[in-house]
Amino acid sequence: MAEPQTIGKLVAEKMNGTVILTHDDNVEQCKKKLGGYELVYGIRAAKGLEFKSVIVLDFFSSLPNDLQKPWREMLLGRATDDFSIKHPEVEGQLKLLYTAVTRCIERLFFAETLSSISGDAFVRWMTTTSLKTPDGALSTRAIATMNNITNIENMAMTQDEWLASGISNAEAAEAEESNNESSAKSLLEKAIYCFKQAEHDDFANKAKAQLESFTFRCKILTARRTGTSEDANYHKDTEIEGSEIMAKLIQESLLLEARGLGKDLQYLTKKIYSSSDFMQKFLIQKLPGEEYSY
Repeated sequence: MAEPQTIGKLVAEKMNGTVILTHDDNVEQCKKKLGGYELVYGIRAAKGLEFKSVIVLDFFSSLPNDLQKPWREMLLGRATDDFSIKHPEVEGQLKLLYTAVTRCIERLFFAETLSSISGDAFVRWMTTTSLKTPDGALSTRAIATMNNITNIENMAMTQDEWLASGISNAEAAEAEESNNESSAKSLLEKAIYCFKQAEHDDFANKAKAQLESFTFRCKILTARRTGTSEDANYHKDTEIEGSEIMAKLIQESLLLEARGLGKDLQYLTKKIYSSSDFMQKFLIQKLPGEEYSY
């Protein structure tokens, strides 16, 4: 078990750039525990991404109280034949744990800030269980070792690694835009953070413009759903804000996003200038289509 402040200091210094994975509903709490560390992901939200180094944080202490003992019995090989029938939720939690573990490319750590029955059993199992070698013999080494986190060597990411991580987050955000607004925004925020750490202002500015546009487009969609978009003052203010964001996108050569914003604004401009097809004729048609790539 480790103090949250110790882990927070570690990821801010020696392990800066290491990704924290936790239960999706525990993300904000973990961020606070770690002093606002930016690279905290929900395990489900991180599906499909890969990271150089990962800390799985508070996975076991966050499991429901009524499943702490069943997890212990399973890990220590004491589960009965009807275990899956009595505790069907454990299968889903095992899949979640698998997703967390397979996000890591090089170095994987587990850390718990609170003691738990399942967590203690997991540590015992990981540090006493050996894997078989290719010839069928048992290895003399356990699956994992206990680490004194104050003795971990410097694992901070290089600028190139920060840049690669930022690009991965930005690409993942683009894929999430039509499925999960909050996840897409969170990934773009992480991309901006990574680009800043890489000291790559051009990419950071692009990601900022992308985030501003995406947030604005979500606001337009919400207004249309709730009927706010029928208000005359809303039309004027939104048109001004949208034109300013459009200018930033074009300046940053984010032409696909500019096209998407133009389509969303088209509904609004038709309300204001009902006899004009200016947006379609002179802007949207001039921007590249879906086949365009940067």
